[in-house]
Amino acid sequence: MEQAERQPTDSQLVTSFRGGEPAAFEEILRRYEAKVYSLVRGMTRNDADAQDSLQDTFLQVYRNIASFKGESSLSTWIYRIAVNSALMTIRKRRHDEKSVPIDEYMPQFEEGGHRVAVLPDWSPRADDLLLNKELATHLREAIAALDPEYRTVFVLRDQEGLSNEEVATILDLSVPAVKSRLHRARLFLRERIKRYWWGTIKPHGMFSNRRTGAAGCR
Repeated sequence: MEQAERQPTDSQLVTSFRGGEPAAFEEILRRYEAKVYSLVRGMTRNDADAQDSLQDTFLQVYRNIASFKGESSLSTWIYRIAVNSALMTIRKRRHDEKSVPIDEYMPQFEEGGHRVAVLPDWSPRADDLLLNKELATHLREAIAALDPEYRTVFVLRDQEGLSNEEVATILDLSVPAVKSRLHRARLFLRERIKRYWWGTIKPHGMFSNRRTGAAGCR
C-alpha cells in the first residue's frame, strides 16, 4: 500500500515560494485562510471588516514573506499581521465603537476587603440558557463592547484556542500580561451576562415579559 504523500512543512512552503513557485503561496493561503478569517471576524465583529482584514493580511504576507526570518512560526507571523490589520480596521471606525470601560464591570471591594455585591450572585438554569435565543446575541454584543486590547486576547485565547504563550508571542506581551487581560475580559463578560439575565429572568427561572410587563412561565 503506497504511503500518502507527505505534506510540505510551512518552512518548506516559504522556501519554495521564495524560489519562484506560486503554488506554494496558494497552499499557505489554503492552510491559514479560514483560521485568519475566524480571528479577524472575532475581533472586528463585522463581516465586511473581516473580509477587508483578511485580504489585507494575505496581501501583506505575499509582499513581505521574503523578509520572514523564521524567528517565530509562520502561523505566529501570519496571526500577528492579521491582528494588526484588524486593529487598524477597528481604529478607523473607532467613533462607531461601543466599547465600555472595563472597570465598570470589575469586582468592587469595601475598605474592609469585602466585595460589594452589585447584583445577587445566581446562575440561570441550563434549560433557560439553551431556550433563550437572546443570550447568544447578547454575548456577541458583550464581546463587541470589550475594549480592543482585551477583546484581542479573549478571541485569541478563548475563541481560537491558542495557548497563553502563543498569544503572548503574537501580541509581544508577557504571559502574565496575557493572563491579566484574559481574566479581566472574562470578568467583564460574566458581569454583563449576569446583569442581562437579572433584568430578563426572575431568580427562580421564570421569564419576565418585558413587552407586556407580565410574568409568564415557559
